[in-house]
Amino acid sequence: MRLSFVVVCLTLASTAVVADDECPDASSCDNHRYSADVRIRYGNINDNINKDANTLTGRLLMTFRTPQVGNFRAVFAAEHVNDFGIDTYNDGGTNGRYEYATEVDPSGTELDEAFIEYKRESALIRYGRQYINHGKLPQRYLGTVAWRQNHQTYDALSIDAKFAEKFRLELALVEKAYRVFGRDHPSRAIREWDLDGIAIRGTYPVPKFADVTGYVYNLDFDDNRLLSTRTIGLMAEGPCRSDPSKFGWSGACKIEVATQSALHESVGFDRLLYAHSSVGVDFSNFRKENTTGSISFSATVLDGDGEYSFKTPLATLHGYAGAADKFLVNTPPDGLRDVEIRIKERLLGWDVTVGLHRFNTLFKDLPTYGTEVDIAATRTFGKYKWILKFADYQANEEWKPLFYGIDATKFWATVQFSL
Repeated sequence: MRLSFVVVCLTLASTAVVADDECPDASSCDNHRYSADVRIRYGNINDNINKDANTLTGRLLMTFRTPQVGNFRAVFAAEHVNDFGIDTYNDGGTNGRYEYATEVDPSGTELDEAFIEYKRESALIRYGRQYINHGKLPQRYLGTVAWRQNHQTYDALSIDAKFAEKFRLELALVEKAYRVFGRDHPSRAIREWDLDGIAIRGTYPVPKFADVTGYVYNLDFDDNRLLSTRTIGLMAEGPCRSDPSKFGWSGACKIEVATQSALHESVGFDRLLYAHSSVGVDFSNFRKENTTGSISFSATVLDGDGEYSFKTPLATLHGYAGAADKFLVNTPPDGLRDVEIRIKERLLGWDVTVGLHRFNTLFKDLPTYGTEVDIAATRTFGKYKWILKFADYQANEEWKPLFYGIDATKFWATVQFSL
C-alpha cells in the first residue's frame, strides 16, 4: 500500500460522488459531510533543568466526508497547529528551542486522514491514511495519542466487524505511523516509522462475567529492531461486587496480562510480562445521596530485565504512568511498577479526578523512581469544553541524570469546541 495509490482512489471516488443525487440540498448534508473542530491550549512546563516553558497553541481539524455511493464513501481530514508566535518551549526538536522544557506540540499543517470506507451494519473497512484506536481511551497498544495537538495517524487497512451481534473483531494492517513530532521534524526516524504491523483484537461479552478481550500485536519496525516485538494478551473488564451479607459493594474491575517477545534474534530477551489490575468502587455504595463519585485502586507492571523492557511505542501513552509523561515509549530497563489511587467526584459543576502514583522498579535492591500527583477538571459551558490539568512528579534524585530522575511540574488549560 502506498499513499499515492490511495490518493488516486480517493480522487476517483470524489469524482464519482459529484454526480450522486443523495444530497440534492447541500445545506441539509453539511452537518454530516463537513466538520471543523478547534482546540486551544495554554501550558506551563517546569522540569528543573531547562528554562520554564510557556506554550499557547491552537489546533484546527477540518473533516470532509463524501456522500455514500452504495456502501462506499471517502473521508479527508486535515489539521493545522499554530503556536501564535509564542515559541518559548521545545516542541520536540522542530523549532530548535532546546534551552526550554519540552512540550511536543509543533506547529504545522498535515493531512491526517485520506481513506476509502466501506460500511455495513456489522462491518467497517477503511483503507488509506486514518486514525486507529484499539480499545477505550487511552489506548494501551494502538492509538492516535489524542492528548497531543498533532495526532498520530497511520497508513493502514483497518477492519472493525461484529459477528453474531456479540463478538467484535478489530484488525489493522499498518504500513506507516506518522508520529506526534510532526512532518517538519528534521529527523525522519523521529517524525515517522515504517513498519509491517499486524494488530488483531477480539472482544466477546460473557454474560454475568465480563467483556473478555484477546489480542495480538505483531509490530516489525523497518529501522528499529529494539521496538520490533510480538505482544499477546488477554483482558477481562466488567462490573464486580462483594458478598452483600458481609460488606456489600459494587463497582468496576479489570485484569489484564500480556507477554512480549522480540522479533529479531539480535535483541537479547526471550519474553517480558505486562500485568494490570484495577478495582473501582462508586461512592453511591456508601452515600446514597451522591451517585457521581468513585475511588479506584490499580497496579500496573511493565517487565524489565535490567537491559530490555516491555514497550508500547504506538500507544496513547499520556494516559498511563502519570500525566507528567516520565515513562513513555522507552520503559526503564529495570521495569516499572505503578501503583495508583484515583478519586473522581463532581465539585461545583466540574468533574474532578485526582490520581496519586508511586513508581517503583521491579528489583528490591534499587530505589523507587518517584511519586506523582495528577489533578484534572473538566466542564462544558454550552459548546465549549474546558479541561484543566496539573501534574507534579517528584523524582528520586538517585536516578539523575536519567529522565525519570528529574522533577517536573506541568499545568495545562484547554478549551475545545466545534465550529
